Amino acid sequence: IGRSLLQYGDTDPAVHVLAVDQINISCEGAALSSEERSSFAKINVTAAKFAIAASSFEKARSYIDAGMILLEPQHWEKQYSLCLQLHEMSASVSYMHGDVRNMSIALNEIMGNVKSFEDGLRSSSLLVKLLASSSHYKEAMSN
Repeated sequence: IGRSLLQYGDTDPAVHVLAVDQINISCEGAALSSEERSSFAKINVTAAKFAIAASSFEKARSYIDAGMILLEPQHWEKQYSLCLQLHEMSASVSYMHGDVRNMSIALNEIMGNVKSFEDGLRSSSLLVKLLASSSHYKEAMSN
């Protein structure tokens, strides 16, 4: 059902989200090819963006988590851009939701795996916001 709905999800965010929900349910415990895992992780990114736009951070978290579960075992080497995107979204949603613990985990994961200065800019910005909001001004200024 989800795969059939997905072809109509490009024009209607509600249909896309419904399709992703159906696909995520069918993925639980299923043997998926590497291509399917990557494709389904990408559609979870899109669904998370729709949820963030609607300020539905809990729903966005569920899509981000589903996308991360679908990543390959060596995801930073094999799916760098997708992995970076999911972890950045995780850190952002955690920040918006006030979840400092998960934000720190996501930021540490990103900072430990970024390949370039540019790739780490968004995470550095979020880290500075986290430190400043935690009254760690000196640390925020040094980052």
